[in-house]
Amino acid sequence: MSQGKSIHTLNARGNVFLDVIRDEFGISPQNMRRMIQGMRDEVEGALAPKGIDYEKLKTALVPDRKRKEIALVFDTQRVDDSWYGLPVFKRFMPIFDRQSNHSVLAGDYLGNNEHQETLFGALRDAASFVRDTTYKHSTQFYVIYINNLTETMFHRFVDGLLDYEAFVGFADMTYGSRFKWLLSTMLVNAFIKHRNIVIQGHPDDVPNSEDENTSLYPFEEFGYECRSVQSILEGTMLSYKIERPVFSGFESDTEFALNAISDTPLPLDTLDVEVAEAKLNYLRRDHLDALLRAGLLNADADMVARIIKERVSESYLYNLRYDEENDAALFNVIVELPKGEGVEPVRLLAALRYQASDKALHLVTFY
Repeated sequence: MSQGKSIHTLNARGNVFLDVIRDEFGISPQNMRRMIQGMRDEVEGALAPKGIDYEKLKTALVPDRKRKEIALVFDTQRVDDSWYGLPVFKRFMPIFDRQSNHSVLAGDYLGNNEHQETLFGALRDAASFVRDTTYKHSTQFYVIYINNLTETMFHRFVDGLLDYEAFVGFADMTYGSRFKWLLSTMLVNAFIKHRNIVIQGHPDDVPNSEDENTSLYPFEEFGYECRSVQSILEGTMLSYKIERPVFSGFESDTEFALNAISDTPLPLDTLDVEVAEAKLNYLRRDHLDALLRAGLLNADADMVARIIKERVSESYLYNLRYDEENDAALFNVIVELPKGEGVEPVRLLAALRYQASDKALHLVTFY
């Protein structure tokens, strides 16, 4: 029987739908896989009549080791509008390249009074401020997060907002940081920008054949078409997850990702990582530059396996797929390797084959 189509990303971290369904109805892993794959087919079928190919949303939905991510920081005390999101939207929306793909997340920098020192420190350490700013409380700041940026796109957003008084700073979110991890717990997916189309979620009692602009932002004024699908599908299948370690209490996100491609999902921390000598020789031959950048040229197979094992739970699983010809459940994960004080980390893509029968992850490629 077919194991289903590939899934760009599955969000059970910021969306509790799968947890609730499993726990409420006691769904087995076999039936859960069928349900997840059914949602994958449903979202593809809902998007196709709207002129959107699910496969072409990949760059907006998965992290790219060669692309940058940015957090744009706005001081709402400098916005003369209680709906501060609207004037901010009107400033950043025209900056997009009309042919590019991105997920856009948004939200306030939330936190109780007892957490303000931590929140202030994380913002201070990560952000570059473009004008003098007085930090009174974290909630005065509103953040727009955009993924899949080239270096040119990154600087275009900064330069394009410099004359806007409410724009007070930006942070490069390409690499892990306290600020990035905090934002991953606060920001919500606002929309996907797919070339000249904006994709959102709409109420689940509205048919997928219809389209609603639930954000009420005037996308059409900037030449965009608004398309939407039911929020269950949008929240589970079309939501970008900011990379972060697997926090306690959120382990089910990884479990459901494995369950999407296997009937026997096991906790990642119980799995060994296996790197065959032949595979390491292949990497030295075909991905020499990656090993050099990571400082792993002289590493043996055990060392490479140990490094991947240590870091495989520091992000999330994406590009979930099942190779029927080779009976293999496969996924990708970004492995970020620190290089020392003042030096940017190295980000490598690890493709892994999940083998429940021997409780192992087998390295497919690493570059």
